[in-house]
Amino acid sequence: MLILHFFGFGDSLRQFELEQFTGLSISGFRPLGLDDMLGWSHQIAEKKQWNKLDVNRIIIRSWVKQAEEIHRWQNTLRTMPEEMGLVAGIGDRLQWQNHLESMLRQQGRDRDEEA
Repeated sequence: MLILHFFGFGDSLRQFELEQFTGLSISGFRPLGLDDMLGWSHQIAEKKQWNKLDVNRIIIRSWVKQAEEIHRWQNTLRTMPEEMGLVAGIGDRLQWQNHLESMLRQQGRDRDEEA
């Protein structure tokens, strides 16, 4: 199972930080277009040896499900500085599980430091 998530707006440094921190495949999109997202996800699928049809389904399903938000993001990008893009990440179940567990461990360490 693959999961696509939109993290919000960020520049190339933010993209790099997210990729390092999460272990997911991260990219920024500007302009935000379905063709660009499909092209990016196909490159990732080839590297990770994922089924491209599965990747297509996930990208298109997310695009349709979040159509209103995507339209707002597209409009917002028109007024943002050129170095900003909409940052998205894709990964398989294990990558997301590792990322979420890492976040929980970090949250636990933060609580311990506050105490």
